[in-house]
Amino acid sequence: MGVGAHRILVAEDDAAFLAALEALLAADGRFTVVGRARNGREAVELAQTLRPDAIVMDIEMPEVDGVEATRQVAASVPVLAISGHDYEERVLDIRDAGAADYVRKARVDDELCDALAALLLRD
Repeated sequence: MGVGAHRILVAEDDAAFLAALEALLAADGRFTVVGRARNGREAVELAQTLRPDAIVMDIEMPEVDGVEATRQVAASVPVLAISGHDYEERVLDIRDAGAADYVRKARVDDELCDALAALLLRD
């Protein structure tokens, strides 16, 4: 973990995409992934126990979706939403639930790290 690296929880149900997100964040140097959740229920539980600096939260996940998980954790930890779908209604839902920002999965290589850094600077 780099000195001063922000502690990030990643909530993503696709194992390959989860690994890609973790690699992307680790390569940036400003972030350390401290937890991985495969569904919204795990994301809420890990947010409470790990107390990350921020969560990268997929909107569509099993058991508890990212919108409901965000609703449960946004008061205590900033959430950056991601989704492979560009459904305006779902993006509005997760923003209403408390997500501070949103990045399309197709753009994570270009936008995720800077969006996450900007989010963390706000708090």
